[in-house]
Amino acid sequence: MPVNKYRTKRLKQSKKSFLGRSFLISIILNIILLFAFGNMIAFDFTMPLPEKELILVNLVEIPAPKQPESKKPEITEEKAVAQLEVKPKAKPISPEPPMVKEEVTETKVVSKEELTEGAPKVEVKTPEIETEPVSVLPPVQIKESLGEDISVSTEYFKQAITSRKEVKGEIFEPGESQLKVNLGEKEEENVEATYGTIVNPGEITTLPEVKEKESPFGSRPLSVMVENSEGARPQSGLDKANIVYEVLAEGGITRFLAIYYDQDAEEVGPIRSARPYFVSKSLEHQAIYVHVGGSEEAFNFIKEEKIDDINEFVDFQPFWRSTDRKPPHNLYTSTIKLRKEANKLGYIEMIKKQEYQFEIDRNENLTGRETDSIVIPYNSIYTVTYKYLSESMKYLRFMNGEPHIDAKTKEQLAVDNIIIQFAGTKIIDEEGRLAVDFVGKGTGLLFFKGNSAEITWEKPDLRAKTLFLDKEGNRIALTPGNVWIQIVPSGLTVEY
Repeated sequence: MPVNKYRTKRLKQSKKSFLGRSFLISIILNIILLFAFGNMIAFDFTMPLPEKELILVNLVEIPAPKQPESKKPEITEEKAVAQLEVKPKAKPISPEPPMVKEEVTETKVVSKEELTEGAPKVEVKTPEIETEPVSVLPPVQIKESLGEDISVSTEYFKQAITSRKEVKGEIFEPGESQLKVNLGEKEEENVEATYGTIVNPGEITTLPEVKEKESPFGSRPLSVMVENSEGARPQSGLDKANIVYEVLAEGGITRFLAIYYDQDAEEVGPIRSARPYFVSKSLEHQAIYVHVGGSEEAFNFIKEEKIDDINEFVDFQPFWRSTDRKPPHNLYTSTIKLRKEANKLGYIEMIKKQEYQFEIDRNENLTGRETDSIVIPYNSIYTVTYKYLSESMKYLRFMNGEPHIDAKTKEQLAVDNIIIQFAGTKIIDEEGRLAVDFVGKGTGLLFFKGNSAEITWEKPDLRAKTLFLDKEGNRIALTPGNVWIQIVPSGLTVEY
């Protein structure tokens, strides 16, 4: 039998069985409903319910027990009842002003005899004066002296005492004052007193005269990286630096390391990145190295040698960007802001003036040949020239034949002393970064007052100062003023 016919037959059978069962269920339900409805019809609603026996309950009142009686005591004595008597508020009476009694007085002239007549006599003894009275001003507190006056030129230094560590009560040398400074806690520098007053007691004097004494210490210098690419010119603040190093950098152009001892510059820049050989020159002066970023070798050198540096990437407070130039040639700072930041960071040390690397002599003269022009051809795209002016005894600076101008003063840079140091220079990477050999010995040239001299230089180790010596091996002496040190590759021909 086909499947479809079998399914149709099964469906018909299931429908018939379902209808049969439904019919039986409906018949049973009808029988139950008829039986229930029939009982309801058979009930007689008119028949009363069967009566039940009633029970009567009588309520009897029981008398309450007698309560004990309490008699109220009689008042035999009448007492007065207190009454409050409210008096009207009295108005305050202001006291009458005191009366001034007027009396008439008469002026009576009494003679000296009448005045003393009848009065008791009193004997007054005047103490004997051993010395003549003098008028003396109160003594002035004098801070501890620094000892004997020190005859060191003050051209490059200010009176300032600073220390990276806290110096409390430490005596550095016999005869020097005991330093009582707590440094690094305030933004302001702690300056050792170099002024005292001299007052001789017992003498009549006017205002005390002030005697100036020179401190044997100087403030710690700042060394600032300054850019010298075409977009960075003219620079600001190079005219205020005591010493300026000019060294080749990658790309055939130079950079400056400006060192500030005693002069402040309100604007210095544009600031540039660090290079190891610039950091080593800063180390010679125990200076605080200022830069923005740097090469990997420079960062490693700063970390290994524990150089105190102020990096714009980390310590950005003393830096700002100008709006008249495009980055990266618009980053500037000031020596005032840098010194405050150095104090916050604790970059403070004692710098002795005697350790300054140059001798100063106003009467110093060079015995070399006279010259009024110096030409330093670093390469084919960059040449530095100095022109000597006999009237001012200064050298005017030129770059590629153009006057080198300061951006703030609009004046051409003028130099008092020029040192040319020949040093080994080589390229160390694909980006053209250089290595300059400053350790060892070499030759150089010295110029001031229109004269020249051949010199030598020595630097025994990394932290030692570079000594510039004359032909006899003595340290050279310079004239008062700024110093520009031109570091050039060995073998370069300088025209003068």
